[in-house]
Amino acid sequence: MVGRCLSKIVAAAFVAIPAFVLTSSPVHAVPFSLGAFDLYGLLVNDGVANGDINTAPVNANIGIGNVTGSVNLHNEIVNGTVDCEGSCATAVSGAAITGTQPVSRGGSSPSGSPASVNSNVSTVQTAIATANSLSSTYGAEAASGTAVSITTGSQTINASAGFLDASGALIFTSTSFTIGNGNTLTVNGSASDYVVIDVTGNTNTKLDGALALTGGITSGQVLVNFLGVGNNVQGAANGATLQGTFLIPHMGVQLNSLKIGGHLFGGQSGTNFQFVSNALISQPALIAPAAIPEPASLALLATSLLGIGMVYRRRAG
Repeated sequence: MVGRCLSKIVAAAFVAIPAFVLTSSPVHAVPFSLGAFDLYGLLVNDGVANGDINTAPVNANIGIGNVTGSVNLHNEIVNGTVDCEGSCATAVSGAAITGTQPVSRGGSSPSGSPASVNSNVSTVQTAIATANSLSSTYGAEAASGTAVSITTGSQTINASAGFLDASGALIFTSTSFTIGNGNTLTVNGSASDYVVIDVTGNTNTKLDGALALTGGITSGQVLVNFLGVGNNVQGAANGATLQGTFLIPHMGVQLNSLKIGGHLFGGQSGTNFQFVSNALISQPALIAPAAIPEPASLALLATSLLGIGMVYRRRAG
């Protein structure tokens, strides 16, 4: 009797298991992922001398690597957390955010909890390694990229025109990256396109205008990869929004009066990281995992139920 009842339970369990668990289907691969970098809207590179993030609000998490001086978070409103790779007692000036601290990303509205400053967060190191790896991996393909000239005027880059590399990314290469004040660079691509713009020079790198995305492509699918060494990536865009993920590992960062809709990583060793004077950032919301068991877990459950059923059948026999 017990065996018959258990057999019915096992059968019912199989009915409840989605068909995709019982069949092997290919997983859709993407050319690149931001990985741990996706957790931070602002990510300060290892070796940066000092930093000044003087803007309100920062609607993002801030990650600070092993800087040689400190990052000054003053006149700040941080709707996120501040994580340090090492000790925030030295990495953050005064070990605190000196401005008004409203609800953190982890808090609950309307009161919530203040933005936190956290030391020895290993995820920061992982995020920096990921950002550097993305820069070097796709930077190695700069010679193969479709040549574009990004100058001061408004223009559109169609993703489909890029060089399709082995990973499935669409690569463009430009010796400069200058968006003029009041102008817009538009990247047009679908939700399945992944675009990399390798910027090989270290001059004429000014974010003085807007960067817009159309066609369904998102900021996490567009890498603006500055490969030049020395000098600074500057920007004073009068409040214009630049959507994308910006990698600046070997140049100084001097940005003000603009809004990044995405992610920003950078800071050459020994330089200052400046994100000031109404330079705002809005980090895309992280997508929460679906509230369903993973396929592997469901498959394991099915196997376990089968095993239990067989044991009971043997005992019943």
